[in-house]
Amino acid sequence: MKLGAVVVPFEPWEQVVRWAREVEELGLDSLWIPDHLVNTIGSKPFYEGWTTLAALAQATSRIRIGTLVSSIVFRAPRVLAKQALAVDHVSGGRLEVGVGAGAPEDNEAAGLPPWTPRERSDRLRGFVEGLDGLLRGDERRGFPVQRPRPPLTIAAWSPRNIRLAAERADRWNTMGGYGLSAEEGLRAAASQLALLDAASSRPVIRSFLHGYRWVAETPLASVEAFGAFGARYRDLGFDELLFYYPPERFSPPGTVGEGVLERVAKERLS
Repeated sequence: MKLGAVVVPFEPWEQVVRWAREVEELGLDSLWIPDHLVNTIGSKPFYEGWTTLAALAQATSRIRIGTLVSSIVFRAPRVLAKQALAVDHVSGGRLEVGVGAGAPEDNEAAGLPPWTPRERSDRLRGFVEGLDGLLRGDERRGFPVQRPRPPLTIAAWSPRNIRLAAERADRWNTMGGYGLSAEEGLRAAASQLALLDAASSRPVIRSFLHGYRWVAETPLASVEAFGAFGARYRDLGFDELLFYYPPERFSPPGTVGEGVLERVAKERLS
């Protein structure tokens, strides 16, 4: 399975760069940045997503980089596509474009009225349908390094948005749910994956982002715990596991074993 990390850029810039370089040196496949106006998983403010991504494209050289995910609440497809074309070039063709329907916190931070779930889903479909073509570029706006366009990731939990990912995305990402036990998380992921499989007639990368606040499991407690966790999700049909980095900042005290991620990454590459 592929492995990747999400870095939340809420510390001084020098630290964020160190984290990104550590993830690359570990040999992980991808590095992701959240894209919100405010921090939705903590109290510390963090840097703007696409500015951060462009800078980290210069601070790294091999690892693929992307947003997990850009919120449609405060992004416009034409502007986002233009940003993506630039970062695709800055990174030498390592860009992954991730989008999602956003959260109520995004609407509040953007000074917009709340959206109903149906409205949020409708807006995501319209956004993705426009963005898909715009990411391919043209003579006036330029073309991406990656053809026909940088890969598109859609993060989705709801059936309508999962079907959209099946139709349009190169990668579908889920966190399973919120406040779930390990067993509940696995069942939720299986149910969502079944929806994707039923709607998809082409290859789509199946990606799972683990966060303790979403699924209360501690896969980095030991190498053995990680092996069991990875096997469960691989057996479901997932192709990729993503974790927050550094993991000890996002897990209960004492639930991340020293050097576990490093050992897992090394064993995977050996």
